[in-house]
Amino acid sequence: MHMEVAVSYPEESILVGAAESIWEGSDARVNIGIDVGDKLLEAMRPFLDDELELVFITDSDIRHIKRKHGAAEEERGQKSITPEDFACIPKVLNEFDTCEHTDTDKLGSKKFLLQKDINGIVYIVTIQRGKRKLQIKTMWKGNRSGASC
Repeated sequence: MHMEVAVSYPEESILVGAAESIWEGSDARVNIGIDVGDKLLEAMRPFLDDELELVFITDSDIRHIKRKHGAAEEERGQKSITPEDFACIPKVLNEFDTCEHTDTDKLGSKKFLLQKDINGIVYIVTIQRGKRKLQIKTMWKGNRSGASC
């Protein structure tokens, strides 16, 4: 029997704590960096001019996720994001099942969609390129069979 080794990431509790405070109405400024693993480095290499150094999320990104995906997602066939879901971000980034380049905007910023199935729930994170950095722009989740992008 093959057992998957559970990897924990030091940023998990910081991400959850930031999301919980924003869910409670905090207007604190947040900028959380997330370690970049080899798998993500390798996936980004063809798309970035420089070596990726950092992935980060800000308070405004967390507020966007809360506003757009934090309630009533079931009507769209998805599941509502909770602060606890933010613990999954490092796993989605570093252990993704799929990573696709979805768009390049007028300024040349590239957008990527990463998906990871975690216990039957598909987490989808979009990231956008800056110089040697990727910023998490949004996240949503759905059931394995019905995850819609």
